[in-house]
Amino acid sequence: MLQDSTVSPPIPGRERNVLVLDLSKSMLAPLPEPQPGSPERQKIEVARTAVFRILQDASSTGTLFGLVTFTETVRVPVPLGEIHKENLPYIENLISLLTPSGRSAIWDALAVGADLLRMGVDGVRGNLVLVTDGWDNASQRFDVKPSSAAPLPNGKIDLVPYILPDNSRLTFRLIGIGSGSERDKGVDAGKMNQFISQLNDRATHLGIPAPFSYQEVTTGSALFAQMVHAFVDVGYEGDQSIEELHPEELARHAASAARALKEPQQHATVSRIRSPTVAAAHLPDGAAYSEAPDMEIDVVGGTPASTPAYLKERYGPLGEIVEAYVNGQNDRALDLLAKSQAVLPPVTRLYWEARIQFSRRAVVEAARALLQAWNEAEKLPEASQGPIVRRLAMLQARMQNDKETETLVKFIDSTEHGLTQAEPETRERLMDLFSKLMELRGTYQLTRLAGEGDIQDAALKHEAAVEEVFGLLQDARLDLSSGGPVIEGALDFIEICLAEMR
Repeated sequence: MLQDSTVSPPIPGRERNVLVLDLSKSMLAPLPEPQPGSPERQKIEVARTAVFRILQDASSTGTLFGLVTFTETVRVPVPLGEIHKENLPYIENLISLLTPSGRSAIWDALAVGADLLRMGVDGVRGNLVLVTDGWDNASQRFDVKPSSAAPLPNGKIDLVPYILPDNSRLTFRLIGIGSGSERDKGVDAGKMNQFISQLNDRATHLGIPAPFSYQEVTTGSALFAQMVHAFVDVGYEGDQSIEELHPEELARHAASAARALKEPQQHATVSRIRSPTVAAAHLPDGAAYSEAPDMEIDVVGGTPASTPAYLKERYGPLGEIVEAYVNGQNDRALDLLAKSQAVLPPVTRLYWEARIQFSRRAVVEAARALLQAWNEAEKLPEASQGPIVRRLAMLQARMQNDKETETLVKFIDSTEHGLTQAEPETRERLMDLFSKLMELRGTYQLTRLAGEGDIQDAALKHEAAVEEVFGLLQDARLDLSSGGPVIEGALDFIEICLAEMR
């Protein structure tokens, strides 16, 4: 275990991440690569490289990180805390010495990972990621029931309620290495899917969000990509989170966003934007993991200096396309996009076609591809449309030089991201305020469309609607006065928008 000087104690309000990594003997086996001629690498070698990348990000962003490893014994090489840059070489050297051996105490290791994220009466809070290539065959204290009604063997503790007690706010991602169709060829897919299902049931019973997912990988590049993707996010190019804005900047941005709500002719894209959150309890069965397109890297800037590292490793064929685009090789990017058509989700492929064509100044082709992307996005389950629609809205705003809509979309995403660790009731309350703000767009338009005899009545209805939302806002200010800079910034933003909507 590391000395106290290597990491700092957990800081309230900071993003908290714990990786639970399999070090059983099977992690010495090689993983193939899809490209012919690419060298195979050991699973543990790929995993180490991903951990190095995650540590680099944690040291630069200040997010809290902890590492749990397991064979038949569970250890904590890196306690949860802040990763200081001056200690990074020591920690990386420690990671390089991790050597696989023995069997797999998966359930016991997850319990230790949850303990690192435990916050007393506030439950387990943070981001927990498990990487394994097998099945549990060595846990001594914990187990997962074969069904909710089945008893546990040998007096073991039920893992599901242990890692998800009352008041928890846990994100859990399970990355399984190998093919789960044969148990001796990789992760036990049946057991892991059953585990995710029980977590979902538990979250529904507690009335809390259920961001739990299971993903299998069969190549080294996919393992690296999924591990890094579980911890490292990329922000909008040139973005600034809402809590970092100076009050004058916040007021200017809010006024700009309000114009997008007030002017439908100039900002028609706003009508497509969905409410930013959907309660996990309303998701259909089996929706914990979805094949919906993840267009997180649409935010890549336009210069090589701003290119995130390991694009190809993180995103596979899409990463190679984006790398060519960022380097100004638009024709090559289009060629790679065409060759990757079979492996990319339709929305992602069409989105990138629109973006690359726009970069080539092929405006008609870009508009056509974006329209097709909108059509494909509408076919997705409503629960997964929100973030994807906002990505499309951001691109359309840029293509139309619509700064007001772009500001509004950034506000929604910044608020949603900043509330990740907030209480579910707090998050729901703020998002409800946002939805009501969006609804004011309709009553505002009635005051512009009403005939001469109806304009006063329409104006009175709109003012009454504004006052209703303003009252809810003031109640929220009283109840959430100690909520922190994200909540305070969101409330200020909404209040300025309300003032502009009068």
